[in-house]
Amino acid sequence: PVYKIKLFNESIVLKSDEEQAKVLSVLNGKVVYAKKNAGMLENVVIIQHEGGIHTVYSHLDDIAPTLVVGKWVQKGSVVGRVNENLTFQVTKDSSHIDPRDLFSI
Repeated sequence: PVYKIKLFNESIVLKSDEEQAKVLSVLNGKVVYAKKNAGMLENVVIIQHEGGIHTVYSHLDDIAPTLVVGKWVQKGSVVGRVNENLTFQVTKDSSHIDPRDLFSI
């Protein structure tokens, strides 16, 4: 577990075609975890959303400097930057859900 949720090895990896590409929050929510050098996840941000959903952005190259635990973010807010690959994961009530399901929300 990281933060207070179970993470699964069922994430998706999103590849960027540009350096320092912005990583955006996919939903409105509250930052509950933001840590640099968090072991295997490297730089990671976890955002809690309505309905028991948590989104996990890991392997960030940089976390947005204004992002702190407790901050409310809007859908589309910058959570960090990535040069190559972002690992993205979603949980709902401590169960894995397919992250691609959020892209159509």
